Amino acid sequence: MLWWQYSCHPNDYPLPAIHYPLMLFRTVATVCLLLLPGVLARGEEKPTSAEQQRLSGEIGRLLSDLDSDRFEVRNRAAARLEEMAARPELGRLLSGEFKRALLRPDISFEVRWRLDHWRRRLPEAPPEPVADASPEELDRLVRQLDDDSYAVRLGAAQRLQWLTNNPKLVCPLMLRLKQQLAVAAPAASARGELEKAWQQARGAWLLSDPAGWRLPAVTDGQMQQWVDELAQPAPAGEAAGRWQVHRVAERELLDLLARDEYLPRVVQLLKARLAQGLDADAAARLRSVLDLTRPAMVAEFWQGRRHQGEQHMLVGVPTMSPGAVNPSHFDPVDERTAHCVSGNSLSPGDYPVGVAFPHPQQVEAIFHLVYLPTPRRRMVYTQYVQTDEAKRLAAISRRTLDRMLENKRLLSEPELLMLGQLDAAEVSRFAGKYFSLVDDGQLPDSGLQRLGGRLSRFGMICAQLAVDGTKDAMPGLADAMAKKRFLPPTSLSPYRLHWLAALSIAARDPWPEVDAWLATCIGEREILVEGRPSGAEVGATAAAVLLNRHGRSLSAFDLTPAADPLMTQLHVGGYRFNGEEARKRVQQWWQQERQQKQTP
Repeated sequence: MLWWQYSCHPNDYPLPAIHYPLMLFRTVATVCLLLLPGVLARGEEKPTSAEQQRLSGEIGRLLSDLDSDRFEVRNRAAARLEEMAARPELGRLLSGEFKRALLRPDISFEVRWRLDHWRRRLPEAPPEPVADASPEELDRLVRQLDDDSYAVRLGAAQRLQWLTNNPKLVCPLMLRLKQQLAVAAPAASARGELEKAWQQARGAWLLSDPAGWRLPAVTDGQMQQWVDELAQPAPAGEAAGRWQVHRVAERELLDLLARDEYLPRVVQLLKARLAQGLDADAAARLRSVLDLTRPAMVAEFWQGRRHQGEQHMLVGVPTMSPGAVNPSHFDPVDERTAHCVSGNSLSPGDYPVGVAFPHPQQVEAIFHLVYLPTPRRRMVYTQYVQTDEAKRLAAISRRTLDRMLENKRLLSEPELLMLGQLDAAEVSRFAGKYFSLVDDGQLPDSGLQRLGGRLSRFGMICAQLAVDGTKDAMPGLADAMAKKRFLPPTSLSPYRLHWLAALSIAARDPWPEVDAWLATCIGEREILVEGRPSGAEVGATAAAVLLNRHGRSLSAFDLTPAADPLMTQLHVGGYRFNGEEARKRVQQWWQQERQQKQTP
């Protein structure tokens, strides 16, 4: 279940004419300071807690000095902050202090501009814990969105956006901003910020858990009033869709549709008002709200791990998209399965809901069907689809791979190829579990050549792990290797891809025990590519990874490169030993290295 900057105009903060040359001078000075070469980074230890406290105090004073009326004070503060920003060990501290300062409505626009520029050069600060805010603070911040000062409006908007991360505040924030929109008549620029703040708060509200909502009760009389107001004709001279009465009524009715306890009554009132006979414009406004109560679904198209597009449809209603040959029509649909009556990319039949499945015509693409049976789910989706794309793909991947594990069957070739379109960490976690659930199986000899030939099914998973697998795969992968769960190489698939996957991960995404694991592999004499006796060997390639990790010369240990096109493509440098003495030399070196680490 899914629960789910700004531009500055001179008129925003008018100043006497004499101040503009001073503003220009300040801006030019700031740009020059930002373009100065940074002080060479010093490899110092991270500051202690006491040192951090002292630096935080100094940074606070410097931020105050940045807004001084005296140029030399501002200049000295900027130079000191520039020097501190050039020290890597202070990056996160500075980033956090700047982030906190930007949440203060009293920060001037010029200082805010400087901090925004500095923050782009610093590492991302850890998320700032969101504290509670009193009703008085919320009221003050909402009023400040209509302040004459652009800097005050900007600071209030940023703080309000930050406060929406507190689940306790999303409801009171959303209600206050909606009330302000209903009664206020601010300037166009301020109204835009008020609308944006309300949209952000409403989005956070919709994505929150309804069990935590604390909203005022609504009477039948209020609901009827909003339905009647939405049906009223707009006065002459009011642009379509811009009359305040219509906008307020629509906002209230849409919010009621998100509250399950009011949904049946709102639907009843809308249908009753439509049955009374209305002009075309009024009927269209009411139907647009009523249509939101009909079950819907979305077909998402993903390619290259990016959400490339989507098609919205009502369940049971054929939808003809521009340029399409056939209408897209799904009926019935539930939480697990959607029946396609007709489509363009999809043939008639049943398809899974809530998980990814391969695009039938494009190899490197997937579909994801989303069922939206209620108006709240439909409104939540419009907010959810705007959240972090990588996190959404990870969630889709997790659900998809969990269902694959649930089914306990060998995956088809299109399903195996689809793994390359899913989140790499989720695929890695899945692979280790999957190897223990089913037995490996060979792909048919006929078919397109894949990475490494016509592989076994486990081989195709390992090929993907070799490309971008993570250390999450290693516990299950190492266990499957020890239990010999992989089919041996063939003339059509000569690579031991399980070894290539493990060695690639060891070099690219090492885990804490990676050195010990690599050392145990040095004695392995298997050839990585079957049929090439003089090719890369497992033990030598593992030794090369281990030596590289410790900055040792490979040639000093008689390791010879054994080039292979596929291994080069997978960034796994293949090696072989120049005799058994070379193998022993590496093993002896590692024993000495381990003993030195264990010596107090």
